[in-house]
Amino acid sequence: MKRTEPLMTYEDVDTGDEFLSPSRTVGESDVFQFAGITGDFNELHTSEAFAESTPYGTRIVHGMLTLAIANGLYVRIGIFKNSVFLGIDRWRFLKPVKIGDTICLRLLIEDKRETKDGKRGIIGMKYEVLNQKDEIVADGVLRRMVDKRGTQE
Repeated sequence: MKRTEPLMTYEDVDTGDEFLSPSRTVGESDVFQFAGITGDFNELHTSEAFAESTPYGTRIVHGMLTLAIANGLYVRIGIFKNSVFLGIDRWRFLKPVKIGDTICLRLLIEDKRETKDGKRGIIGMKYEVLNQKDEIVADGVLRRMVDKRGTQE
């Protein structure tokens, strides 16, 4: 794993570099706050009585909440100050995240290129969300535009 220095730039990372975030436990309040914000009150997430009858046997965390937390974990790694989210190339939910699970983000620099004007860099970052058993529960590639050396504010 590469150590992060504050305010890294495009030039400071290479394809294959790997970073690991701090971990975070997903609580019941996270699920209900997310449901309230999004309006997604699917009983699989909000009703233990309903969820007990599903193959999961208990409530599971919204997939999109897992993605949102992964983004927060990216920020906590502290690689870049001024990164702009450009999009998701692909995203998969591989295993359920249950209330009380602790997750972290393993981030791999998959590819990088300069912008057309050469003033910034675009980096493809493979996200792997891991649970407390080190199982990959979700993964995908997100693209961000980042500062090059000398362009930071």
